[in-house]
Amino acid sequence: MSSFLKKYYFKITLPENKKKYLSNFKQLIEKATKQSLEKLWSEEWITQLGITTVKAHCIITAGRISIEEEGKKIYLPSRVRMGIAERIGRILRSQYKRMKCFNDCLKIMEIVGVNENESKLIKLLNLTFRSYKNKPYYKKVLLLQNIRLIKNWQQKISIDFHMLSYCNIVKPTIKNFVFPYGPDNYRELDYMVRNTSIWFKIRLPTTINSRSINDWEWIEGLIPIPEKLQKKINESTNQHPKKPRMITKTLKGGKEYFFFSFPWNFEKKKVVQKERTRALAVDLGLKKIATAVVCEKDKQLSKPIYLKITSKQYQHIERLFKHLQGISIQIKRKTGNHRKQQEEQARIYRKLSRIKHQLVQTTTTILIDKAKQWNCSEIILEDLRMFRPKKGLRKWSRRLNEWLHGQIAQILEYKTNEEGIKLLKVTPWGTSIHCPRCTNTRGLKVTSPTILTPKKSGRWFYCPNCGFNADRDYNAALNIFRARFINYRKIKSLKDTSPIPYMEIGIPSPDRSWRRSRNDLTTTQVVLVTGG
Repeated sequence: MSSFLKKYYFKITLPENKKKYLSNFKQLIEKATKQSLEKLWSEEWITQLGITTVKAHCIITAGRISIEEEGKKIYLPSRVRMGIAERIGRILRSQYKRMKCFNDCLKIMEIVGVNENESKLIKLLNLTFRSYKNKPYYKKVLLLQNIRLIKNWQQKISIDFHMLSYCNIVKPTIKNFVFPYGPDNYRELDYMVRNTSIWFKIRLPTTINSRSINDWEWIEGLIPIPEKLQKKINESTNQHPKKPRMITKTLKGGKEYFFFSFPWNFEKKKVVQKERTRALAVDLGLKKIATAVVCEKDKQLSKPIYLKITSKQYQHIERLFKHLQGISIQIKRKTGNHRKQQEEQARIYRKLSRIKHQLVQTTTTILIDKAKQWNCSEIILEDLRMFRPKKGLRKWSRRLNEWLHGQIAQILEYKTNEEGIKLLKVTPWGTSIHCPRCTNTRGLKVTSPTILTPKKSGRWFYCPNCGFNADRDYNAALNIFRARFINYRKIKSLKDTSPIPYMEIGIPSPDRSWRRSRNDLTTTQVVLVTGG
């Protein structure tokens, strides 16, 4: 069994009695980062950083970083300015491929025309720009974003293509505070791991308007490591971690916490695939966050597991969106105090973000626990990055924008790596319309197991060929497992794959008596996920 190193970041909370100095440091860093980024935001700097792999602070030197307030320069130590340069360089470097894609899209759209269909433009761009082994150089999502960006600006200002510039259209924004101590050689920060705690010594400003080195003081502290984190750190390959990043987190009441995010390396064993692969197939949805089924080869082993939001929680989220809509209408009409309305809007967005974060964490934890309980070596998801609603459906556009499938996939990838489980993504084509029990190409959407009349908005699946009927999401989860074995070069669709044998396990009865037991997670078919 081969092994490799995987890097994980663990957050260590800084003492609250040093918060005054830390908040001064944060304000200075944020001002210097914003001012310097505005000066360096150009295609020349993005290209210069994008074509090299040298550390960013070596190209953007500390001398280019400065901060001014009311016409007076504020003092920053050289190593702090190097950290800011590294942060700005990473932001600029991350824009290189996006800017290159934007310019390539401009060239093609100038020849073909703005009114050309999006799908045709994507095909043309993929054929024109190829990378290693004749594969498309740009992802479809990136191409689609740039095509729509160009079309929108062309309609707004109606100018020639040569006048469109990436740096004039796209403006940099820094939402979160991050300060990397990577360039520092222990001049501004010193630390050491001592058994169950971390000793640190850091230089911080005593005032926001620092004029010299005398306005910066050394502050020492001892951070206790939590027991759960200590067990994980003991399994790492390096007991003394590399230099951390300083980050912040604001809680519901507005209280702010400062953290050191330390990187630790872990030895990760690769999963050796066996002939009979047991997997947890997961179908992601809106109100029903996830529907999972455990399968092995061509057999279904478990009952369907439904992870859904409670009706009260769903109504609470809808009320928050209605409130947001009302605030945005007031802002457009320019009535009342704009500042209070914008603060209220930001407060609701933070509240929705907390609810989403908690739902994602709870959902992924349950899925990982179920996979471990059934000894699954794989978790299978649909690749839904290119999915988008039809034009004109504004309500569905908003719901899909708040859909959690991207965050769930991202967190699951992190957690599966930690647990030694493989995460696979399959093509979502036809997973909700094919019958998993027979080779019938297309089933019907019906209202319920007792009313088998076809209906577009029906949430129940019925196969007229073999008579199989079940929840649509449960049916999709079975087909996701079947899609895992599709080789699209040889097999065209799900109808050509081997079906799962017909079995009664997991098929709800028409009287819905299966919903009564919800406490026992090993036998119940419904798991409630709440954000509160």
